[in-house]
Amino acid sequence: MIKPKSDKGITIVSLVVTVIILLILSGTAIYNINLSSGVGKYNNMIADIKLLKDKVLVYYNKYGEIPSTDKSININGIEYYEIDLKELDDITLNYGNDYGKDGEDVYLVNSDLNIYYLAGIEKSGEIYHED
Repeated sequence: MIKPKSDKGITIVSLVVTVIILLILSGTAIYNINLSSGVGKYNNMIADIKLLKDKVLVYYNKYGEIPSTDKSININGIEYYEIDLKELDDITLNYGNDYGKDGEDVYLVNSDLNIYYLAGIEKSGEIYHED
């Protein structure tokens, strides 16, 4: 007796369609991960700035001066000073830890107590330095 031929296995068309769908899903996931990591870094910078604003204000109210080093920079016509992190109590930052080094990983403050992160954080294709 002759057995009828059965179609076992998958066709090349179904395999190609499956691979294309997986590529689209993985591309979307990678894009979203990159986008969300920029948002996370930006939110960390904003948290640092808020913490520094509070600590600098407490220091200013206590000593009558800004806790700054002798390093300064002019940004858009405004004079900023490097924050002396050694002068601030109980502070842990996500960024701005290159105090004392010649780098851009520092937070700056001006006479109005506005905080500026010199290196900046990239989010959605733009660089942000302050909140």
